[in-house]
Amino acid sequence: MIPRIIHQTWKSDLIPEMFQAWCDSWSDLNPGWDRQMWSDRRLLEFVAEHYPDFLELYCSLPSGVMRADAGRYMLLHHFGGLYADIDTECLGSLDAIAAETRIVLSLEPSTHWHPIASQRGMPYLVFNGIMASPARHPFWLHVLELMRRNFRARNVIDATGPCLLTAAQLSFPDRSAIRLAPSPLFNGRDRHGNEPDGADGAERIARHHWAGTWLKTPRKHPVLNALKKEFRRLRYLLTRGDRLDPVRTRAAVDQKAIKAAPSAGDNIVILIPLRDAAQHVAPCFAQIARLDIPPERIKLVFCEGDSKDDSWERLNALVAPIRSKYRDVILLQKSVGTRFAHSVRWKNHVQRARRSGIAKIRNHLIEHGIDASDDWALWIDVDVWRYPSDVVSRLKATGARIAVPHCVLRPGGPCFDYNTFITVNAERDHAYYRDLQHGVYMPPVSRGRRLYLDDLRHSEVVPLDSVGGTMLLVDAALHRGGLRFPEVPYEGLIETEGFGRLARDLGIHIAGLPNVEVLHVPW
Repeated sequence: MIPRIIHQTWKSDLIPEMFQAWCDSWSDLNPGWDRQMWSDRRLLEFVAEHYPDFLELYCSLPSGVMRADAGRYMLLHHFGGLYADIDTECLGSLDAIAAETRIVLSLEPSTHWHPIASQRGMPYLVFNGIMASPARHPFWLHVLELMRRNFRARNVIDATGPCLLTAAQLSFPDRSAIRLAPSPLFNGRDRHGNEPDGADGAERIARHHWAGTWLKTPRKHPVLNALKKEFRRLRYLLTRGDRLDPVRTRAAVDQKAIKAAPSAGDNIVILIPLRDAAQHVAPCFAQIARLDIPPERIKLVFCEGDSKDDSWERLNALVAPIRSKYRDVILLQKSVGTRFAHSVRWKNHVQRARRSGIAKIRNHLIEHGIDASDDWALWIDVDVWRYPSDVVSRLKATGARIAVPHCVLRPGGPCFDYNTFITVNAERDHAYYRDLQHGVYMPPVSRGRRLYLDDLRHSEVVPLDSVGGTMLLVDAALHRGGLRFPEVPYEGLIETEGFGRLARDLGIHIAGLPNVEVLHVPW
């Protein structure tokens, strides 16, 4: 049963006048229900008393709306009842849901699902502005654990909001314990005032007015922004340098390879580029030996170039006694002539030259290391020092022909490889052209135009628009069919990012595993 309690939250005890009538509607139409208004201070005391294990996380959330989201989940777990945002209006009696033994949630209006849900590989979005629940339902602990795992997410909808709740509903083991109602039950109108999911005959308890008190309204200067865009676009045209023709580049990849099903074979070729990596070579071999793949299924291909240390000599010395253990071992060398001080290797002004050189090494590995006997190609950076022994089978289990794990410096930490992402804002506005340098698009992480794997730990598998190369699994037939790493920009992206964009444009599914972590050395 759902207790007859209505929970609402606001920053203080003073409810703004514009919300008062909506708040009162819940009591007016449900006189037998107890309405509790929770201020930020009262909610903090509640969390400290009843959920001390989550207090540190709660206090570390960077915005009031995130804490309000987290608080509502705890209130519903502890007391049960119904939670309602203060910009929602009750339309009738709650008695119909009071007898429920299940959690009662509703969908967001279907017009809200795209692009938010589709970008994240979700079939729909669940509304978190009105929710009802029996007390102590384990679903809310499941939500809180996902929130703990995903608290680094930059966007509130992923960290604590509707995307987190949707992921929790989709992953909860007992889906029958949740009644997921159509949107009209709690919020039939979308933010534009339309009712996309039908109004006639639908059960209705409430309406959402979409006041959006937590949203920041961007400042708009259309004339100034148009001038900025034109200036920056002209600067880009003058400085972009060579680039790939998108149509010809896509046409160069064999259609049979593109349309083929994922390989059913088990032969793996592991491709490892290295430079100045003498200290990493022996640990790299040791880590490969821990993979749960029979060594007779593994071919190792290394490509060294432009090292100042004894990487090449160590590589040869270590290979000699183990060569017969593996299906094959190939050692390659290629010089690309680029070298950057460690202190500037991440600076934007060197990225085109640096990553063009890396792309040349990767393509050399493809051309001289992959043949018809190889089913899958596993790219590993030599300084990725720890990964699960079953990482290949977990990547293959996605069913995608290209898949990546989550590369971090420490377990549960932020992303290391920000070349793996989902594009959430592809508009070619003045901000887009601002972040183009030497023809390569490099927006700062804080720009909010991309989602990274540390934004998406609420989900086990997500679709991707781009990949990094610290660890990357590719169906070898794609490489044999001509899918290469762009050495000059393709659609403003180069090397692994250009590879991912090209694959996506060819209709090849790319999967990311936010919760399968591989560790890069912390330097």
